[in-house]
Amino acid sequence: MKRSLFFLLTLVGLAIPTLAIEVDPCLPKKPDNEDRLVFQFTPWLRPDEVEQLNSILVEFARESSNRIAIVIVDSLCGYNPSDFAVDLGHAWGIGGAKMDNGVVVLVKPTGGPGDRKVFIATGYGLEGAIPDAICRRIVDNEIIPRFKSGDGYGGLHAGIGVLMKLARGEINAKS
Repeated sequence: MKRSLFFLLTLVGLAIPTLAIEVDPCLPKKPDNEDRLVFQFTPWLRPDEVEQLNSILVEFARESSNRIAIVIVDSLCGYNPSDFAVDLGHAWGIGGAKMDNGVVVLVKPTGGPGDRKVFIATGYGLEGAIPDAICRRIVDNEIIPRFKSGDGYGGLHAGIGVLMKLARGEINAKS
Protein backbone atom coordinates (compact mmCIF):
# COMPACT_ATOMS: atom_id res chain seq x y z
CA MET A 1 0.00 0.00 0.00
CA LYS A 2 2.78 2.44 0.96
CA ARG A 3 4.67 1.56 -2.19
CA SER A 4 1.58 2.23 -4.37
CA LEU A 5 0.92 5.55 -2.66
CA PHE A 6 4.58 6.56 -3.09
CA PHE A 7 4.44 5.58 -6.77
CA LEU A 8 1.21 7.56 -7.29
CA LEU A 9 2.61 10.66 -5.55
CA THR A 10 5.79 10.42 -7.60
CA LEU A 11 3.77 10.31 -10.83
CA VAL A 12 1.65 13.28 -9.75
CA GLY A 13 4.80 15.18 -8.78
CA LEU A 14 6.34 14.55 -12.17
CA ALA A 15 3.15 15.58 -13.99
CA ILE A 16 2.65 18.90 -12.20
CA PRO A 17 5.44 20.77 -14.01
CA THR A 18 3.91 19.75 -17.35
CA LEU A 19 0.63 21.32 -16.29
CA ALA A 20 2.26 24.72 -15.80
CA ILE A 21 1.40 27.38 -18.35
CA GLU A 22 4.34 28.00 -20.62
CA VAL A 23 4.99 31.33 -22.29
CA ASP A 24 5.61 30.98 -26.00
CA PRO A 25 9.22 31.93 -26.70
CA CYS A 26 8.02 33.70 -29.84
CA LEU A 27 6.25 36.35 -27.74
CA PRO A 28 8.54 39.30 -27.07
CA LYS A 29 9.78 39.62 -23.52
CA LYS A 30 8.47 42.63 -21.66
CA PRO A 31 11.27 45.05 -20.85
CA ASP A 32 11.73 45.61 -17.11
CA ASN A 33 10.45 49.17 -16.91
CA GLU A 34 7.23 50.02 -15.08
CA ASP A 35 7.11 53.46 -16.72
CA ARG A 36 6.92 51.97 -20.19
CA LEU A 37 3.62 51.22 -21.92
CA VAL A 38 4.66 51.64 -25.57
CA PHE A 39 6.84 48.83 -26.85
CA GLN A 40 8.24 49.10 -30.37
CA PHE A 41 9.99 45.91 -31.49
CA THR A 42 10.27 47.07 -35.09
CA PRO A 43 11.09 50.62 -36.17
CA TRP A 44 7.91 52.37 -37.20
CA LEU A 45 7.19 55.41 -35.04
CA ARG A 46 9.75 58.14 -34.40
CA PRO A 47 11.31 58.08 -30.91
CA ASP A 48 9.57 61.35 -29.97
CA GLU A 49 6.20 59.86 -31.01
CA VAL A 50 6.85 56.78 -28.88
CA GLU A 51 7.68 59.00 -25.90
CA GLN A 52 4.58 61.19 -26.39
CA LEU A 53 2.27 58.15 -26.51
CA ASN A 54 4.06 56.57 -23.57
CA SER A 55 3.68 59.73 -21.46
CA ILE A 56 -0.06 59.82 -22.16
CA LEU A 57 -0.50 56.15 -21.24
CA VAL A 58 1.65 56.29 -18.09
CA GLU A 59 -0.29 59.33 -16.84
CA PHE A 60 -3.58 57.56 -17.59
CA ALA A 61 -2.39 54.46 -15.68
CA ARG A 62 -1.47 56.59 -12.66
CA GLU A 63 -4.86 58.37 -12.71
CA SER A 64 -7.08 55.34 -13.30
CA SER A 65 -5.15 52.15 -12.43
CA ASN A 66 -6.16 50.86 -15.90
CA ARG A 67 -3.29 50.03 -18.22
CA ILE A 68 -3.24 50.41 -21.98
CA ALA A 69 -0.14 49.10 -23.72
CA ILE A 70 0.80 49.64 -27.35
CA VAL A 71 2.91 46.83 -28.79
CA ILE A 72 4.41 47.20 -32.27
CA VAL A 73 5.90 44.00 -33.71
CA ASP A 74 7.33 42.80 -37.00
CA SER A 75 5.93 39.27 -36.77
CA LEU A 76 2.99 37.49 -35.22
CA CYS A 77 4.85 34.15 -35.40
CA GLY A 78 1.94 32.43 -37.11
CA TYR A 79 -0.57 33.54 -34.47
CA ASN A 80 -3.74 35.32 -35.45
CA PRO A 81 -3.67 38.90 -34.09
CA SER A 82 -6.29 38.30 -31.38
CA ASP A 83 -4.47 35.29 -29.90
CA PHE A 84 -1.12 37.09 -30.06
CA ALA A 85 -2.51 40.18 -28.27
CA VAL A 86 -4.36 38.18 -25.61
CA ASP A 87 -1.42 35.85 -24.93
CA LEU A 88 0.96 38.80 -24.76
CA GLY A 89 -1.35 40.67 -22.37
CA HIS A 90 -1.49 37.64 -20.07
CA ALA A 91 2.22 36.88 -20.30
CA TRP A 92 3.14 40.47 -19.49
CA GLY A 93 0.43 40.96 -16.88
CA ILE A 94 -1.00 44.09 -18.51
CA GLY A 95 -3.62 45.33 -16.05
CA GLY A 96 -2.61 42.85 -13.36
CA ALA A 97 -3.92 39.41 -12.54
CA LYS A 98 -6.35 40.53 -9.83
CA MET A 99 -8.28 43.22 -11.73
CA ASP A 100 -7.38 42.20 -15.31
CA ASN A 101 -8.01 45.83 -16.32
CA GLY A 102 -5.55 46.05 -19.14
CA VAL A 103 -5.77 46.67 -22.86
CA VAL A 104 -3.24 45.66 -25.51
CA VAL A 105 -3.20 47.62 -28.76
CA LEU A 106 -1.27 45.35 -31.11
CA VAL A 107 0.18 46.73 -34.35
CA LYS A 108 2.01 44.76 -37.03
CA PRO A 109 2.80 47.53 -39.51
CA THR A 110 5.05 45.55 -41.85
CA GLY A 111 4.27 43.48 -44.90
CA GLY A 112 2.05 43.96 -47.87
CA PRO A 113 -1.69 44.55 -47.97
CA GLY A 114 -3.39 41.92 -45.84
CA ASP A 115 -0.23 41.25 -43.84
CA ARG A 116 -0.43 44.40 -41.72
CA LYS A 117 -2.59 43.95 -38.63
CA VAL A 118 -4.13 45.99 -35.81
CA PHE A 119 -6.00 44.41 -32.93
CA ILE A 120 -7.21 45.62 -29.54
CA ALA A 121 -7.46 43.02 -26.76
CA THR A 122 -9.29 43.95 -23.58
CA GLY A 123 -8.86 42.28 -20.19
CA TYR A 124 -11.95 40.88 -18.48
CA GLY A 125 -11.98 43.77 -16.01
CA LEU A 126 -12.65 46.26 -18.83
CA GLU A 127 -14.80 44.16 -21.17
CA GLY A 128 -17.99 45.75 -19.89
CA ALA A 129 -16.73 49.23 -20.75
CA ILE A 130 -14.80 48.22 -23.88
CA PRO A 131 -16.37 45.18 -25.56
CA ASP A 132 -14.84 43.52 -28.62
CA ALA A 133 -17.31 45.16 -31.03
CA ILE A 134 -16.26 48.61 -29.82
CA CYS A 135 -12.58 47.66 -30.15
CA ARG A 136 -13.27 46.71 -33.77
CA ARG A 137 -14.96 50.06 -34.39
CA ILE A 138 -12.03 51.94 -32.85
CA VAL A 139 -9.65 50.07 -35.16
CA ASP A 140 -11.84 50.61 -38.24
CA ASN A 141 -12.90 54.23 -37.60
CA GLU A 142 -10.04 55.81 -35.67
CA ILE A 143 -6.82 53.90 -36.28
CA ILE A 144 -6.88 52.38 -39.79
CA PRO A 145 -7.97 55.54 -41.69
CA ARG A 146 -5.05 57.47 -40.19
CA PHE A 147 -2.64 54.59 -40.84
CA LYS A 148 -3.74 54.53 -44.48
CA SER A 149 -2.88 58.21 -44.81
CA GLY A 150 0.59 57.53 -43.36
CA ASP A 151 -0.12 58.86 -39.86
CA GLY A 152 0.79 56.02 -37.52
CA TYR A 153 1.12 58.29 -34.50
CA GLY A 154 -2.23 59.99 -35.23
CA GLY A 155 -4.00 56.66 -35.53
CA LEU A 156 -2.67 55.38 -32.24
CA HIS A 157 -3.27 58.71 -30.50
CA ALA A 158 -6.91 58.76 -31.67
CA GLY A 159 -7.42 55.10 -30.75
CA ILE A 160 -6.05 55.38 -27.23
CA GLY A 161 -8.01 58.60 -26.75
CA VAL A 162 -11.26 56.71 -27.26
CA LEU A 163 -10.06 53.75 -25.17
CA MET A 164 -9.16 56.03 -22.26
CA LYS A 165 -12.56 57.76 -22.36
CA LEU A 166 -14.34 54.39 -22.34
CA ALA A 167 -12.18 53.03 -19.51
CA ARG A 168 -12.81 56.16 -17.43
CA GLY A 169 -16.54 55.96 -18.08
CA GLU A 170 -16.66 59.37 -19.84
CA ILE A 171 -18.43 57.68 -22.74
CA ASN A 172 -20.02 54.28 -22.75
CA ALA A 173 -19.93 51.50 -25.29
CA LYS A 174 -23.68 51.73 -25.86
CA SER A 175 -23.46 55.29 -27.24
